[in-house]
Amino acid sequence: MKRAFLMFAVAAALFASCKEDIDTSARYVFKEHTVASYLEAHEQYSEYVRLLKEQAASDITNTTVYKLLTAYGEYTCFAPSNEGISKYLESLVEKKIIDEPSWDAFPNDKLRDSIRYVIVMNSILDGHSAQKTFFSGEFPDENEEFSINTMADCKITVNWSTTNRDVCYIDSVCEVSTINRDIECINGVIHEVNYPINPTNATLGNTLHLYATQPDCGYFVMAKLIEACGLIDTLSAVKDYEWEKLVKTGVITQVWWPLLNTNVDPPEYRKYGFTLFAETDDFWARTLNKEINDISVEDVREWVAQQGFYPDAVNDDNYSNEDNLLYHFVTYHLLPMRVPVDKLSLHYNEKGYNYKTARSVTIPVWQHLVTMGKRRLLRLWESKESNGVYINRFPVLNNGRHEDYHEKYCTEENEGIFINTSTDSKLIKLLNAVIYPIDKVLVYDNHVRSELKKFRLRYDTWEMTPEAMNNDMRVMSYFRRFSFTADEVYQYFEDINVNTKDMRFFLLNGIDQGWPNYQADEVLCEGMYDVTLRLPPVPMNGIYEIRMGVSTESSTRGICQVYFGSDKDRLYPAGIPVNMGKGGNDPTLGWEKDTEDDDYNVEVDKRMRNNGFMKGPEYFTETPGGNDTGRTLMKTTRRILLREQMDPDKVYYLRFKTVQDNYNKQLFVDYLEWCPKEIYDNPETPEDIW
Repeated sequence: MKRAFLMFAVAAALFASCKEDIDTSARYVFKEHTVASYLEAHEQYSEYVRLLKEQAASDITNTTVYKLLTAYGEYTCFAPSNEGISKYLESLVEKKIIDEPSWDAFPNDKLRDSIRYVIVMNSILDGHSAQKTFFSGEFPDENEEFSINTMADCKITVNWSTTNRDVCYIDSVCEVSTINRDIECINGVIHEVNYPINPTNATLGNTLHLYATQPDCGYFVMAKLIEACGLIDTLSAVKDYEWEKLVKTGVITQVWWPLLNTNVDPPEYRKYGFTLFAETDDFWARTLNKEINDISVEDVREWVAQQGFYPDAVNDDNYSNEDNLLYHFVTYHLLPMRVPVDKLSLHYNEKGYNYKTARSVTIPVWQHLVTMGKRRLLRLWESKESNGVYINRFPVLNNGRHEDYHEKYCTEENEGIFINTSTDSKLIKLLNAVIYPIDKVLVYDNHVRSELKKFRLRYDTWEMTPEAMNNDMRVMSYFRRFSFTADEVYQYFEDINVNTKDMRFFLLNGIDQGWPNYQADEVLCEGMYDVTLRLPPVPMNGIYEIRMGVSTESSTRGICQVYFGSDKDRLYPAGIPVNMGKGGNDPTLGWEKDTEDDDYNVEVDKRMRNNGFMKGPEYFTETPGGNDTGRTLMKTTRRILLREQMDPDKVYYLRFKTVQDNYNKQLFVDYLEWCPKEIYDNPETPEDIW
């Protein structure tokens, strides 16, 4: 029954795909075979099968990968042919790793085992937890990555031929057979490839260290700047191996959730990641009017100073000092998270968008991410009108009550910096990072800060923690839950403190669940919860109103006291306790459905604000492509938590602590908003409904 449903879902996905339709009439279906038995039955995979039988599935088990592929699971297998493996061995001869293309030619067992590991563990996407396999019609778009990692925990990318849309490659090199693909078995799907998949294991740190010696690499100048700032070691981090060990050995384990009568797994990994937006060498040669070989770190520092960037920074040659001018300049180019191409703009349920049918961009989507070094905001923005993702784009929007929230226009000074993600760009994908080429200078100046202050800043709660992006939890393509331990057991998050063991802490991804959540994700805690968030910085000094998005979807919503302040250990109560079960259905709040009389609608909004509430945003819908928006839904409201003077150079915190002795009552946080006084208290132009 499950497989029948899967076949229907696959057919539907292929029919709805935005790619050219792929003929599935000749698709092989071998339901009497497992992935392992099908490969064993076909001679062209005999060398691959031998490797599968030799390779252990993990470092804590003797079970082979072959044995794994005989059992229940959801495996997408990119099986290299014998000829493909032979070509790979020949490439190792060319690199002088071995003397002849033979497995007997390796100088030691350790090297041979590592090569076998690369071939086998990168050939399989283990979709068991996600219950997800990938037919070719479901492959990602150009230069995007599969949402599930290989068994070696690597990302692999799809590249499509520009002349034949039925031809695609994995990581630009491994061609997927047009004949032996989409072979459906009991426990997965097989695609033959003409070369083993072997993703890079290079980190951002060691790559930039190398680039700083290669004037023809395209990022020679930026690499030298980053090395001068002493960031190479920091940018070489890949994983928290202690967390991984604790999970594998059962010290950190599943959390039982009585409400749903199920166990919730912790994340398997705690990975580090980085994103670098780098001016190319072409930009620096053009800007400084010098040959690349002749451009020094001092040349760039002098130019940055001449432009008047970061006037409060220290202008000397101690570049690793966090107050240094060059350090300020360089670290604003870096994010402490690996943002892949498909996550530069996060589309799910913004109004008018439906990923299940046409994936064309509708209203703008954005992220406001916190950079490395001094914490500053960097905006990623995509709209129908922008025709791509931009950094720090500030258009004027059609944001009236009866308008469509599209871009009205964008001046040249507010256009922002285009992020080129095409295959022929200088985009670099690494194990722990992505380097995006940019052709304008990226700087956090007064213009960027003042434009950000003109905008209501809305954050999905999981947008505020790098771990969610680094560990593939943000706007996932399939439904998943994660549980997290208290900090006294092991601290998973840098920006979230789980202050007590006497609670259950979950991230829920609401893909296809029909929940009225902004971007699908939510924070949910139960028990004697006590959680503290480190907040992103504000762009400029001023009075801000902080709001909390809540839906009364569940009767188990609880009551919490919210605390606020800049001293993490001495936060003060922000108003009266927040009853998360109280929404538009409470007659005392004054919620009413919008009428055709806008003057009356404004009065309803004022009445709700007087009670500390707002309707939800018109921006997102309950389900992708649906008509019920946050504003039209009685169960989706915003709580005004506080209004405070805030300083961009200070760090602020919100703490949520239960005031109930009921272990099953929940803390629910969907999103948070920062709204400047100039917007929420503007007598000439009232705040928009979006």
